[in-house]
Amino acid sequence: MRFENPALLNWLLIVPVFMILSYVGFHLKKRNLKQLISPALWPKIIPSLSFTRRFWKRAALITAISVLIICIARPQWGVRFEKIERKGLDIFIALDTSLSMSAQDIRPSRFKKAFREIQGLIEALKGDRVGLIAFSGEAFIQSPLTRDYSAARLFLNQMRIGMIPTPGTNLTDAIKIALSSFQKKDSRRKVLIVFSDGEQFAKDPISLAEKAKKQGVIIYTVGIGSGEGEPIPILDAQGNISGYKKDKNGSVVLSKMNESLLKQIATKTTGTYFHSDNSVLVVDELYRAISNLERSDLESEMMQRHEEQYQWFLLLVFLLLLFDSLFFERKSVNREWKGRV
Repeated sequence: MRFENPALLNWLLIVPVFMILSYVGFHLKKRNLKQLISPALWPKIIPSLSFTRRFWKRAALITAISVLIICIARPQWGVRFEKIERKGLDIFIALDTSLSMSAQDIRPSRFKKAFREIQGLIEALKGDRVGLIAFSGEAFIQSPLTRDYSAARLFLNQMRIGMIPTPGTNLTDAIKIALSSFQKKDSRRKVLIVFSDGEQFAKDPISLAEKAKKQGVIIYTVGIGSGEGEPIPILDAQGNISGYKKDKNGSVVLSKMNESLLKQIATKTTGTYFHSDNSVLVVDELYRAISNLERSDLESEMMQRHEEQYQWFLLLVFLLLLFDSLFFERKSVNREWKGRV
């Protein structure tokens, strides 16, 4: 036998307290009654008195409380097997960790805003498998596809700007590694969500987006940043700005969001482009968009279920309480009536 809520069994510790209080009360009443009336006179003065009946009523009530606690803990024994069909999407989320994502045209920074968007998205997912990809000058899998959202959040918390030593922004590698990580032979709906400022310094991601469409992968892009341009801050060990990135000529480098590129990537795969700015988060719109996609069967598995047996204990509680209410403390007395003629 097992219990679904075994911690509730700790309440059984109060049962000995009830037993002790009942025992003490029983003997105090008996002692006080002896002081008032001699036990030899009890059958004549209080013939209905029965300490035995009182004992059994208290025993029934205490037993009912004990069984009720066991019932609430949900005892289970015996097993049955159920076939569980799981439906959902396979979703990879690619996060840009390049130095340009530290720009603060989006507060508190592009990277932190993207981080919050992804946090909200993972919290909203239900039944979908999610994986994480980190990319800058190159890309790698930060977290494989999983339905363990706690693990996904743990891997997300470890992502930082500069975690990839290769500088730059390589959207092409992010898409490429996602395509290679999806299982090509299954029928699951595949989604790639890219969070980036869109600055691309190598290769052409558009042709790879076309390849993604052929493989049935839908790409959603979220642009983080502004088109006006923003200096890229250099942070010290304490996270304070110690200066701004400069080019070879000593001029401050301005990072501009490449909105056009991000829109093209999404459009090529029948996806949608979203712009995340200083106002509201776009995670709600993004979640609604992917929620409209048809879910595929992820897998079916046999789930072992333990049979609930609390109903038998509940029946016993009912019978004990019924006994307590119908069984009186005092015994019935047949009185002889003598009248006058």
